[in-house]
Amino acid sequence: MDNTNYIALSRQMALWKQLDLVSNNMANMNTAGYKGDDAVFSSYLVETQNASPEIVGNPLYFTQDYASYKDFSEGMIAHTGNKLDVAIQGNAFFSVDTPQGELYTKKGQFTLNADGAISTIDGFPILSENGTPFFIAPGETELTITENGEVLTENGSLGRMKLATFADNQLLEKVGDTMFALKEGNSVEFNNDNYRVVQGSIEKSNVNSINEMTKLIKIQRSYDYVQQMIDQEHERLSNTIQAYSELA
Repeated sequence: MDNTNYIALSRQMALWKQLDLVSNNMANMNTAGYKGDDAVFSSYLVETQNASPEIVGNPLYFTQDYASYKDFSEGMIAHTGNKLDVAIQGNAFFSVDTPQGELYTKKGQFTLNADGAISTIDGFPILSENGTPFFIAPGETELTITENGEVLTENGSLGRMKLATFADNQLLEKVGDTMFALKEGNSVEFNNDNYRVVQGSIEKSNVNSINEMTKLIKIQRSYDYVQQMIDQEHERLSNTIQAYSELA
């Protein structure tokens, strides 16, 4: 396969990767606590040995996708009035006890699981700074969560939420759509008070629908352009082969 086709295929593969990320962003526009993803590419110019300028049209580059960038900008804080909905203003995450170990999330849509523990919608308990769940006793109806993450009922304090802040959010590994895992090389600090907990509210997805639609259109146009180039190159090679066969 010549350079022109290698270049075109590298670009199409990168566009497919970006399309997957944009599609997932759009699917989670209404998911509380969701953080958008984008692809990071490297590209370098390579001369095409076979394609003439009138066929190629524009400079062509080998394209390699080597990472995805996670957008941790804060989503809009929306008031719900539900005492088990909690948002964090600032760079901090809720700590969650899961079968995969301790994970972290911005999705503060909580509920009570079968044991009476404050948990995610999937049933994973939210952890206190002591590493234990918050259990609401039968009959307790008053639940208050303060700005520093302390959880109280009418019978007193249940402890303070374990709120994590990381040295580098980009080093977090995404688990599912709204969970993150601590990776080697990153560091975590708990309850540094550089945040504000808001009860009765949720942090909405930070995905901008207009931006994602614009990306989707650009991806489609780029893919069509590359496919057109492949078709033109294939036609050129076919014509060349035919011309040589007629001379033989």
